[in-house]
Amino acid sequence: MQAKFSELVVSGSFALVKGFLLGFKGGSETDFSYFFHRKSGIRRDTLAELLKEVLDLDNYVHLCLEDKVVPDFKRAVAEAEPLVGIKINNERPIKEAGFDFSFIIKNREAAGKVKQVLAGLPEGVELLDYEPVEETHDDKSAIGGYAPEAPYQFKGCGTVRGEFGGVIELFLTAKRMPEGQLVLLSDMVLGFGN
Repeated sequence: MQAKFSELVVSGSFALVKGFLLGFKGGSETDFSYFFHRKSGIRRDTLAELLKEVLDLDNYVHLCLEDKVVPDFKRAVAEAEPLVGIKINNERPIKEAGFDFSFIIKNREAAGKVKQVLAGLPEGVELLDYEPVEETHDDKSAIGGYAPEAPYQFKGCGTVRGEFGGVIELFLTAKRMPEGQLVLLSDMVLGFGN
């Protein structure tokens, strides 16, 4: 089973919040995962929030943090608030996450790596509306007077949805692999629950 996460909205500059979190992690005897929205490709709730964050008009940092350390992190932030000036403004449990993807790949080796990533779904993650098409063309003739069609093409689109931990793992793997530049990924969208 994947780890459970919550989204925390922390007031303070990104550098300050990140530094505090890294200090907390270094002093903690627990290993845990965290993801900042602006660094991980997680969509903000509204366009206004995104603009404020990009322009540094408001100092709010959206952070996804493993539930097992949320109480200790909140306690540390509350104790440090008078000295450091950061504060947790909101906390919401993350119920699920998802993102859309699409690709057209004309290289067999790159297609094989993308297939491998999509076949190795983490626990609690599923592919929706995914019906890839693989085509091989032997005809080198021009199509409608233009260049010949590529001899190989692998194309598809779909949605990945499931538990946050598994979805972000797959999202970051797809984004960071060398073949990731061939796959168009939407921002990740979070679903919140009780």
